[in-house]
Amino acid sequence: MLKTSGLLVFFLIAVAFVACEKEAPYDGLKQLEIDDAIIVKYMADSNVTATKHSSGLYYNIIRPGTGNQVVQTDTVYSNYTLKILEDSVLLSKSVDSTFKFMLPGYIEGWKTGVSLIRPGGLIRLLIPSTLAYQQRAITSPRIPPNSILDITLEIVSVKNKPKRLKSYHYIPLPC
Repeated sequence: MLKTSGLLVFFLIAVAFVACEKEAPYDGLKQLEIDDAIIVKYMADSNVTATKHSSGLYYNIIRPGTGNQVVQTDTVYSNYTLKILEDSVLLSKSVDSTFKFMLPGYIEGWKTGVSLIRPGGLIRLLIPSTLAYQQRAITSPRIPPNSILDITLEIVSVKNKPKRLKSYHYIPLPC
């Protein structure tokens, strides 16, 4: 009985220590440096040309498009191909199956890239993990933590959300 209770106490203490173990805090600047070195090497090895944005995103505008810049409230219809850098295509949407989105809910690299082109535009984005999903694993499609994304994005069309007009209620005045 004493041995069993001693083992139980030891087990509970061990579980308490494991439960209290904290993950190291995410260091975005350090991860951005790591990702940047990987992207630069990839571009040199693959003869890929891209411009570095102040955010750390690398992009190549293939076709700038025309019209107004996409804004946060617009609904955007696009085609895209998503890869993990140096990996096979993970997810793609073709012309007959356009992807509809609004900017506020998307990763920073996507939002920055969309702002660089207009409707009809085509852009290739090399998105460091710090501007994508960071250390989070995504299950559908499968994207491991700290993945650098390679996205080719075409804006097919944009539907502008009309500005709401303030409504005024007419109250008749007594005569």
